[in-house]
Amino acid sequence: MHSDSQLIEMAGRQPAPFLWLLDQFHRRDDRLTPDAMRAIASGLRMPLADVYGTATFYHHLTLGNGSRSEPRVCTGPVCRLRGSEQWLADGTDAHPMACAGRCDIPVPVLQGDSTHRLTGSSLEPSDKGPLPVPNPGGLPECIFEHIRQPAQATYEGYTARDGFQALDMALDTGPDPLLQTLDDSGLAGRGGAGFPTGRKWRSVLEASGLPKTIICNADEGEPGCFKDRAILEYDPYAVLEGMILAAFATGAELGFIYLRYEYPELQVQLEGALTACRTAGLLGPTNKLGSDFDIHIRRGAGAYVCGEEGSLLNSLEGKHPFPRNRPPFPVTHGYLQKPTVVNNVETLAAVPHILRHGAEWYRDLGRGDLAGTKVISVSGDVQRPGNYEVPFGFPLSELLY
Repeated sequence: MHSDSQLIEMAGRQPAPFLWLLDQFHRRDDRLTPDAMRAIASGLRMPLADVYGTATFYHHLTLGNGSRSEPRVCTGPVCRLRGSEQWLADGTDAHPMACAGRCDIPVPVLQGDSTHRLTGSSLEPSDKGPLPVPNPGGLPECIFEHIRQPAQATYEGYTARDGFQALDMALDTGPDPLLQTLDDSGLAGRGGAGFPTGRKWRSVLEASGLPKTIICNADEGEPGCFKDRAILEYDPYAVLEGMILAAFATGAELGFIYLRYEYPELQVQLEGALTACRTAGLLGPTNKLGSDFDIHIRRGAGAYVCGEEGSLLNSLEGKHPFPRNRPPFPVTHGYLQKPTVVNNVETLAAVPHILRHGAEWYRDLGRGDLAGTKVISVSGDVQRPGNYEVPFGFPLSELLY
């Protein structure tokens, strides 16, 4: 167990130290104490009022006399159908929490870094969510192309099925053909805004200011949405390869995965995946890119608004996570006001597949004038809940029947 001074010293060697320190003190003390906030304020030379105001904004940080190990029960729409509110009303010492992104395996109960599943009146250890279900009609897939294969979540399994082949191709040809392929493919952001991915990356490449940063937004918070969790759970290296490709295309040297608080097991899994990539020379000093590009995980703390990119950036910087006024946009004024790519999990996971198969292949996956595919989370009063990858333009009447 590290002392206050040791944690502060370690934070001095970390990018985005504020979130890292909040998480470390919260874990160590089982809550965020006034002494911890004073130590953070002193160590980072921040006003104590700013530390307190920002920390209290995050509803998963336990302050006062509470404990982070006290159970938190999901009361999202699907879990309400399964009786979570009634269970809370029956006099338990649990706390309600908003949709926890596990609608395919309700009802989740979070206790510290452990996740359980409420079945009836008992708690059971929570397993992984089910593998993504093949789409109706067996249509071609992009992101889920290999996700159901054995050991796809391991480095060995990923590399056995063309993993990091797209990176090798990009290293041979250079950034411009990579960006042109993304432009031609029609890949647009899958987080909701739909901005062309190739244009975003090219804007960061051409922007002045260093260091440039790549951010994977893994803070999915929409009720009923759990697709990013499934991708990170069963095919994490596709996301990491997408981030590494983004770094190569833009010249970035810093990367973050902003991970949702409710996914503690994914933090452990992703740390292992990052270690494997460093061992393979894909990340860290003198990597295959010829740079020092590395990726760091920063765990959110339960603020829904942090899924919005401006709020996420402020959160990483240790500020109150309010949305930013735009313009300027993150491609020129992102993390620490430097050029930054912010893409969500699904977007990044698609990139290696597109570069391997080509732009035309990806465009042809869509229907009509729409390019590519979309992963849709289906849950609630249905027989086969799960994540389905379907062509863009796929009617809901064919998905829900």
